Amino acid sequence: MTAPAPALPPRQLGRLVGLDLFRAVAVFGMLVAHVGPAAWTAGDGFGTVHWEWEIFHSRMPAMFAFAAGISLNLGRGSAVSGPQPAVVPTLIRAALIALCGVALMLLGTPVVVILAYFAVWFVLVLPFRRLGVRALIAVALGWAVAGPPLSFLARSAVELPGNPVWALLVAGDYPALTWMPFVLAGLAAGRMDLASAPVRRGLAVAGVALMGVGYGLSTLVLYNGAAERIMASLPTADGRDPAQQFARLFFHERGVTETGDWLWLVAPAPHSGSWADVLGCLGVCALLLALLLPLGDAARWADGHAGRIRWGIGVAVSAVAPLGAMVLSVYAAHIVAMAVITTVTGHSFRGAQSVLTLAAFTAGLMVFAWLWMRRYGRGPLEWLLGWASALIERTGRRVSAGSSRR
Repeated sequence: MTAPAPALPPRQLGRLVGLDLFRAVAVFGMLVAHVGPAAWTAGDGFGTVHWEWEIFHSRMPAMFAFAAGISLNLGRGSAVSGPQPAVVPTLIRAALIALCGVALMLLGTPVVVILAYFAVWFVLVLPFRRLGVRALIAVALGWAVAGPPLSFLARSAVELPGNPVWALLVAGDYPALTWMPFVLAGLAAGRMDLASAPVRRGLAVAGVALMGVGYGLSTLVLYNGAAERIMASLPTADGRDPAQQFARLFFHERGVTETGDWLWLVAPAPHSGSWADVLGCLGVCALLLALLLPLGDAARWADGHAGRIRWGIGVAVSAVAPLGAMVLSVYAAHIVAMAVITTVTGHSFRGAQSVLTLAAFTAGLMVFAWLWMRRYGRGPLEWLLGWASALIERTGRRVSAGSSRR
């Protein structure tokens, strides 16, 4: 993605408000998907694509995975090659996040809870924790190229419906086989000097290039015969127009490609795990990070010493950033809110929601995050996971020390 740079100390990385803005954009995209308007509606032929909402689908979950990789650098330092995720704390953190995910799933909302997938990603990234930036980039790109066809072959040969391990690794909504490139790329990005202008420019260039390959070339292939071939391979059903069937599968967003034709791998279908989707989303992550890091630097203008316009920008940045600073708590809060609203009012969040609903959730979570961070400085779930992880680790050390003495 860009040339390696000196590893950024964990404390300095934590002060980059642009990272919080990056996560905040991902949170808004998540809300669009869960409590926002439709990205596509059926109709004659291909139907209607609502681009103002469709751009958030698929790309924002990828941003969560990318940000998760960055966050793994915020732990302990190492004299080997900068910050690295330590094995035991990472395993403990993964287990606690998985438990949190199970608790949220029990609420019965229509949200596909991503936290169990996060736990798997954190475990799978550990063998790569000692790699340098260049090596991590190479592995991420190699996985992005090899993962989609391997997934296609595996799902074509084997069907294991209801198997949770198969879903987490291969066939679920965020399977490791096609989502690990985002975590590995984030791990690499987190080891760069993100405060450096050349690094930011390199991220932007890499992002544009990946988007060009992922979305640009795939769109050309699609409009030059691939779409017609895919439609010809679809079984006729209910007398539907082939374009309607293709569109329904294209916007199904099930996390993996269809297995009817190899050309699905080059289709830029959102949240499909195709070559186009994975490479394009990697580009979006790199480009958005490069653009939001300088904007995050503007938070210092909120002190009022840089003029009215800059002061306004600084205040806006400072108001939005807390949404990403406590992203785990915000994620859980919106699912709990959905469950409570459904229980009290009977309102169903299945299917598309109104712009008003999206605005209410966004404003409510922004106010909640701003007030909480202003008072406590760390999200409630972030604090709880940190405390529980430290407690488990200390207890394990004491038990291990006691066994050694005996």
